[in-house]
This record gives sequence, structure tokens and C-alpha cells, in this order.
Amino acid sequence: MTKILIIGFRHSGTTMLMQLLRSHPQVGWIEFEESYIEFDKPRKWILMLAKKKVPDLKNYAWGEKIPWALRENDKQGERVIKFSKKWLKFFRKDARVLHILRHPIDVALSGSGDKVAKKEIKYMMSSLPKVIDFVNSNKRCATVLYEELVTNPEVFLPSIFNFLKLKSTKKIVNKVINTPLKFGKINSSRAYAHLFDSSTNMEIDYDIFINRLKHKL
Repeated sequence: MTKILIIGFRHSGTTMLMQLLRSHPQVGWIEFEESYIEFDKPRKWILMLAKKKVPDLKNYAWGEKIPWALRENDKQGERVIKFSKKWLKFFRKDARVLHILRHPIDVALSGSGDKVAKKEIKYMMSSLPKVIDFVNSNKRCATVLYEELVTNPEVFLPSIFNFLKLKSTKKIVNKVINTPLKFGKINSSRAYAHLFDSSTNMEIDYDIFINRLKHKL
């Protein structure tokens, strides 16, 4: 079964995506930021850890969720690209890298109260072009837009499941949509939240990132 790596800048929706995938009946488990793939360990070591959570890896998918943020080697996307390449090399045809992209201002506002975290925007803006180019370079990698997923989950969840080689029946999609999440159910009001925040006066051309995507689900 598929080995799923979820990546995205922190507060982009990686936790939401992880929880949604965990609720799919064919997904045995998605690790929460354990960073197994980052350690200088062989493939057998990672599979040993995976089998502790999902003994039947032939019939159930397993994966990791690892965001990137404000480390020095995050600034140019170096770290996230390195462990994504390792994931693809280790698991070959079964490997999938799922990147989630969210508007940079919403990312900077999320978890930081009512102030825009300018350092986060700086790191995100400098790393995203390189990460997107990497995702574009391999058909086993794809990007999902946070805004599309939370506003139309019935449309975009099937695309995600198909990319991950998971079943995508109407019953399964409805089950996943109605799964209780850490922050409640999927909430469309979280898309472009900064547009309704009068304290935010920054402008960022989000379309330059969207137009750069080649493998968008």
C-alpha cells in the first residue's frame, strides 16, 4: 500500500490533512511530526517503526506528516526537499508526497494571534518556489490548495484519495468529511481568513504560487 508523506509550511493545514487521511479506512496511521524520515537511518529501520503502528503494510497505507518552518535550512526549502527525496527513494512506486499550500498571510496569522508573523512570511516566500519546483518535478508528488479543500471537500478529497491510490466511494468521502478534527470539522470560513481581518494591511500575490503548480489535485 501507499507510503504517504504530508508536507507543508507550518499552519498551512498539515495537521488537518493528516487527521482527514487517518480517518480513511485504508489508512492504518499517519505519524505526527516524528521525523523518522529525517534520521540517518536505513529503509528497514523506518519500516520497523511503521509496522509497530500498522503491522499489515500490504493492505493499509502508512505515512508521516512533517511541516517545515523557521530553521535556517528551511529558508531555501533545503530540508523539506531533502527528506521528500529520501521518501521517494525509499518507497519508490508506493511513495507519495502530498504538499498542502495555503495563503501566506493566513499562515502567518494562524497561531500568532492578531499579529502577522513577518518572519514566517519571509521564510515561506523564500522556500515555496523551490519546494513547488521540486513537487512539480516528480509525478509521485502533488499539491492540494488549502482553500479548495476546506471550501469543496466533496470535490477535492476524491482527487487526493485517487492520487494516494486509496478507495474513493461516496460513503468514504462523506465519512472523512464528517470526521471530528482537532479544530472542529472542515471549516470553509478558514479560507482567506485575512480578508476579514481589518488589522491586516499586507498584500501578497498568492496567484504566483498557484500558477506555478503543475501537479495540483
